[in-house]
Amino acid sequence: MMKSDGKATHIMDKVMDEFVEEMKELKPDAVVITGDLTYNGEKQSHLELRSHLVPLQEEGIKVYVTVGNHDTLTSPYALLKEGAVETEGTSPMEGEEIWSDFGYGKAEYQDGASSSYLTRIKDDIWLLVLDSNNGSSGSVRQKTLTWMEGAIKAVKAKGGKIICATHQNLFVHNPRYTFGYQINNSSSVLTILNKYGIKLNLSGHLHIQHIKEEKGVKEIAAESFADWPLQYGILEIQDDGSYSYCTKEIQNKDLIEEAQLIFDASTSYVFSKSLQGEDMDLMMEVCQKLNREYFRGMVDGYDEGALELFPKGNRMTNYLELIISDTSDHRKTEGTL
Repeated sequence: MMKSDGKATHIMDKVMDEFVEEMKELKPDAVVITGDLTYNGEKQSHLELRSHLVPLQEEGIKVYVTVGNHDTLTSPYALLKEGAVETEGTSPMEGEEIWSDFGYGKAEYQDGASSSYLTRIKDDIWLLVLDSNNGSSGSVRQKTLTWMEGAIKAVKAKGGKIICATHQNLFVHNPRYTFGYQINNSSSVLTILNKYGIKLNLSGHLHIQHIKEEKGVKEIAAESFADWPLQYGILEIQDDGSYSYCTKEIQNKDLIEEAQLIFDASTSYVFSKSLQGEDMDLMMEVCQKLNREYFRGMVDGYDEGALELFPKGNRMTNYLELIISDTSDHRKTEGTL
């Protein structure tokens, strides 16, 4: 994955095995996956991921998914040793069928215009999953917005507390990643969330661990689980609706080290196209460290002297300066639903 953000796709079967065992020990009420279940919609990948998650359902751990922009494509390709080859894809209807018992198919409230649903996790805690990908190209359909408001109103009348989950982000988390990253009509979604006091959204898509709060809604954008350091988020909710969130790396350090090798190699591949000079090795070391830590959600110090080696105004230099300008720890937060 040298041309992307360094996802360790070749070890994900092992990573998922580790994750499943950790979930069995942790015994959460639910696992929520905010999309990009596959690389580019290949049906076999859907089936393989599903096979990993079935044991959690069998243990009584609910698993809820939403589709990402990579998940329902009809002409995908598989990455094999001999190269990229065409393979069987997944239509939106097939995607709903494969994942019917992981959210949509068993939800108390289901949208007829998309794969959106609203379901009870436990007691008075509910999960609203909004689909902005199955044929809608990054937007939440108007019919879905109407359904969304009606479903929320019904659950709120029961005293339910609602967490929202999307694939694309509600907010712009990074000024370099705008078009195509934020839900196209996010303002319409946000208006309804504000109207009914929904204060937390879980998303993905960006691949970077980042937390942002605007207009009374906090959004936790989770890092891609296939990127170093192979981390997931833990959300704990108390009876009074207060919550705490933190990230946790898988316990297998060998897999984490292998993921770092892939991530650093990808960083080097991308940055080497824009940087040159006799101090290239030192510069690349700085690039790898900052990029890694930015993706995980917290930059833990950097070599200020080494940054002086980078050419001013360079595209990659600007990216590094953006990274170090954010001193927040995006791996943890707390609030009230």
